[in-house]
Amino acid sequence: MLSRSQNIDLWNTFRQGDRAAFQRIYELHARELVSYGYRITSNVQLIEDSLHDLFIDLWQSRENLSETDSIKFYLFRSLRNKIQRSQQQDVFYKAADVAQMHHLEGNEELIETQWINTEGQQQLLRQLDAGYQQLSPRQQQAIDLRFRHHFSNEEIARIMGINYQSACKFIYSALKVLRENVRILGLYLVLFLRDFL
Repeated sequence: MLSRSQNIDLWNTFRQGDRAAFQRIYELHARELVSYGYRITSNVQLIEDSLHDLFIDLWQSRENLSETDSIKFYLFRSLRNKIQRSQQQDVFYKAADVAQMHHLEGNEELIETQWINTEGQQQLLRQLDAGYQQLSPRQQQAIDLRFRHHFSNEEIARIMGINYQSACKFIYSALKVLRENVRILGLYLVLFLRDFL
């Protein structure tokens, strides 16, 4: 993960036309962007097209881009905007089957794999996953941005295109569902989540 000053330096170097910096930005963020795209739509073609268009647009408009101290935030927000515009404008993309969204990601975990050390922890993960599957796509997206990508609530609101209170509501209601699914192992969840609340 790049520091704030490294983000600024890399972004500014890219804006000056450095192809290596542009490639570095792609290498650092493309995989996470694809994963985030699945939180918005299940349409693989739409995600790939939007990501492709995003990086083409970045390169072509690099000299006119504003400064940023968080490339990741800039890219996440831009990808979301591209996907949403395509969904609104293109009938083909509107037909995507959102209900299958969580199956396309495989077996991604909500919390770090380092937690999988004991049977009790594996049980907790199973219960968290069961709760996660009960969440709405918007709740899943908010939780994903908060705990996997470590965005603040303010950043989540901006990325998702909602107000701050709505972002907090999505996160709070999702955590409530997850807590209910791990009542018997509530202590583990409290210990894990206390730093984020």
